[in-house]
Amino acid sequence: MTLKDIAEAAEKIGCLTFTTLDGETMYSRIISLCGGDDEGLYFLTMDVKPFYRQLKGNPQVAMCGIYPISRKEGKNKDGQPYFSPGYTLRITGEAREVSMDELREKAEAGNPIHQYVLEDHERYPAIRLFCVHKGKGEIFDFDFEMEHRDHKVLRTRFAFGGEGYNEAGARIDPDKCIACGECLEACTFKAIVSGEVYYVDGSRCDECGSCMQVCPAEAIGLSLTI
Repeated sequence: MTLKDIAEAAEKIGCLTFTTLDGETMYSRIISLCGGDDEGLYFLTMDVKPFYRQLKGNPQVAMCGIYPISRKEGKNKDGQPYFSPGYTLRITGEAREVSMDELREKAEAGNPIHQYVLEDHERYPAIRLFCVHKGKGEIFDFDFEMEHRDHKVLRTRFAFGGEGYNEAGARIDPDKCIACGECLEACTFKAIVSGEVYYVDGSRCDECGSCMQVCPAEAIGLSLTI
């Protein structure tokens, strides 16, 4: 997955919840990205705002959003909340301020993001551009009622700017697995793959823990943070 793909997914969502740290306290607000290029994902703030001071004090950021809607729409046939098929996007990364010299240079080179910000800077001199230049995250594509495919979720993890990530999903220890099939029966996400030893297809795993609850060999371990 490229930064362009990630930026397009964010643009489709619209506005994202964006979290920063001020000391040990987290603060969140709603923002819209300006777009992305090969160097990262861009967003704006003003140097007179607490948001700016938080970014300068600690460049670690997190953002997330959902498409098309976050509302539950009634109940499904089992009486559980119904969600229209869609996806969530989440990213954890590090942001840097783009200098005015870099902003002008890239605007003059024809970068539309930087051109837009330079024009906005003339109207609002306190405007500052930031770039999430490295990070990792996931697009969690969900279709819980299997309206458009034969499984409920499709998770795609990504990293950029030199970061890495852990694969999604619960983990089955091949040295402990007895291939009894209990986990396969318990999994409603069709994430268990059978064989001489079983394994989890992390792209389909919701990390719900049902397989762990029924495994008689205690062969299934917790999922890893991205």
